Amino acid sequence: MASVEAIRSYCLSFPGAYEDHPWGEAVFKAGKKIFVFAALNTALPTVTVKLTPELRDLWLQSDNAFIPAYVGRYGWCGIRLTGAAAWNRAEEGIAVSYHLVTQGRPPRPRV
Repeated sequence: MASVEAIRSYCLSFPGAYEDHPWGEAVFKAGKKIFVFAALNTALPTVTVKLTPELRDLWLQSDNAFIPAYVGRYGWCGIRLTGAAAWNRAEEGIAVSYHLVTQGRPPRPRV
């Protein structure tokens, strides 16, 4: 299972990414656009990311995924980081979110 610092480092590894705290909790931005809302300093860390409709439907089949207030209607989905599978899913979602927010399309699948 990844650590909170690993998630933070991963978010910051994207071109132009930086951490901000406009509402107290961390958000990760590229330019002025948020690609991750993160509640990392809690007993049960969560990340909220923008997903493709297909990936969002897949996430929502899991007990640890949820539709967040306010941004859920715009394609965002949250995940509670409850175990290794959730951490891996979060990393995938962060990459997709970054690309959707910065380029308007998801990254190509790795071969």
